[in-house]
Amino acid sequence: MTLEEKIATAQQVRSRDRFGPVSQEELAALPGTETELWVEVADGRKVHVFEERPEHLPAKAALLLNFHGGGFIKGRTDRDRRYCCTIMEQLNALVWDVDYCIAPEEPFPAAVEEAYGIAAYAFDHAEELGIDPDKIILAGHSAGGNLVAAVCLKNAETHRLHPCCVLMEYFPTDNTVNPLRRLSPELQKDPFWAKRAETEKLYTDFYVGKADPADPLCSPAKAADEALASFPDSLILSAGEDSLREDVEAFVLRLVKAGVCVTAQRIPEAMHGFTTNRTPGWERALALHCKFFQEHLSLI
Repeated sequence: MTLEEKIATAQQVRSRDRFGPVSQEELAALPGTETELWVEVADGRKVHVFEERPEHLPAKAALLLNFHGGGFIKGRTDRDRRYCCTIMEQLNALVWDVDYCIAPEEPFPAAVEEAYGIAAYAFDHAEELGIDPDKIILAGHSAGGNLVAAVCLKNAETHRLHPCCVLMEYFPTDNTVNPLRRLSPELQKDPFWAKRAETEKLYTDFYVGKADPADPLCSPAKAADEALASFPDSLILSAGEDSLREDVEAFVLRLVKAGVCVTAQRIPEAMHGFTTNRTPGWERALALHCKFFQEHLSLI
């Protein structure tokens, strides 16, 4: 498949939305003020960011960097904005919703470089931004969770970033695996799950491109124990009705064995993407997010 064909296929996928739009009424009622930014990071890249700012941002505020899902091929949506505005209001913090570059237009490692770049920018410019560098949180959902893990792994080499905690939920940890192989023999025969696995394979192939999928920055499950030991306190959620569940929970055990303080929970009734898509289990997950963040910001 040529790059042009890949892009055309990706655009078809992006045009489909099985969860429906967020209503204009709900968007209009969201708290805070949104500002669209292009932030130039160290390597000259300009990273697309949507800033959600509360009405009364305190001095030395917290900052949450949010990395959305979308299989590495879809951009930020209004559902991500809704999530970020909710977190902004609950924490009274600044939230940057990072609309990182997507594949196949820009395959791995471009999104990793943007994710690390924007995190480094936040720490380097904390005073200018009016935030407390000891109160920076990284949060990632699905593909975004993979990027948060990759940022932590890059930081194991540079020791430049010091997030107070991270969130990674229902995220791919091993892009070397064909998604069909994650399914039981029974589910492999199920048209819904087989088609879903086929689509996931497409996402993975577009993201990996010509790179080695076993690179730990692409597949965090391949990281060395020493690198995993550098992760900050982590909240990791898995979805009971998700083919990535076992991989996510195996990664939890790797982090625990490496000495990381991990809060982990499986939401049994949840499907992939449930938190931002607000499908069954999302309210419980959101409560866990807020409690974890508040604890690490000394708000409770």
